[in-house]
Amino acid sequence: MLTQQREKSHTERDRLSIILAVMLISATLFRFVELPTFSLGVRQIFGSPLNLALGGDWLLAMLMMGLIATGALSLMRDHPDFESRERRLIFTLFTPTLGALLASLLLIRASTWPMWMGTLLASGFFIGLLIYLSYRALSPAHPGYPSARVMLNISDYLMGFVLFSLILIEQGRMLVTGPIIFLLSGVLACELLSASGAPARRVLLFSAIIALQLSELAWVLGYWRISAWTAATLLTLGLYLWSGVGYQHLLSRLTRRVVIEFTVVAFLMLILVLWIRP
Repeated sequence: MLTQQREKSHTERDRLSIILAVMLISATLFRFVELPTFSLGVRQIFGSPLNLALGGDWLLAMLMMGLIATGALSLMRDHPDFESRERRLIFTLFTPTLGALLASLLLIRASTWPMWMGTLLASGFFIGLLIYLSYRALSPAHPGYPSARVMLNISDYLMGFVLFSLILIEQGRMLVTGPIIFLLSGVLACELLSASGAPARRVLLFSAIIALQLSELAWVLGYWRISAWTAATLLTLGLYLWSGVGYQHLLSRLTRRVVIEFTVVAFLMLILVLWIRP
């Protein structure tokens, strides 16, 4: 029995290595192959034109996300505790896929060869870690579930902060930035709330509410003269507050004490952020 478990673990590591190798090779090919850019002109909206450009950078991001999502899906399906999972399988793919999105965006912004190579290697390690943590956190019956779940939560908030920052640094029109923040916030909220084991319908409803709140907050912050880092920090703080309260509600543990604790922590962090103002 022990020998079979070791062989299965070795096979899973080999499959993970293959997934990461294919992803890294694909990203390397896009460094040498320059694809044409297609510009789509949209009619004027609110008095100004809106243009969309699709090129190799977007194709790289979609390819990396697709490779990681399909690779992680194949690993999760062979999990020994697959039948004892408490949430839908698609939710377990969100964190590795967002990691691939973040990696592709950082690779696109790498201007020099040493920076690009360092980003590529760090991306492979980071995405591999996310897939490993997602694998351990698939089922509460797995012995490594508690620590993996905590690390995934931390990773979600950190990736949310970095992705929010990258979006806001572009200083695009809120007509475009708002829906992007809505989608990103919804995906992050789904991943965080689905760990409660609640029905998917309730998770999606709560996630949509949180995403709407964060997109409205981003719209308000756009009129405030603060840096993109400060705005991203406030958005991440809002994600922490609303997803934390929603998580406790889905577990039927939401009490006045819990609300006060989250409110106090969020208020202290807000004061700290406004005082530092990065």
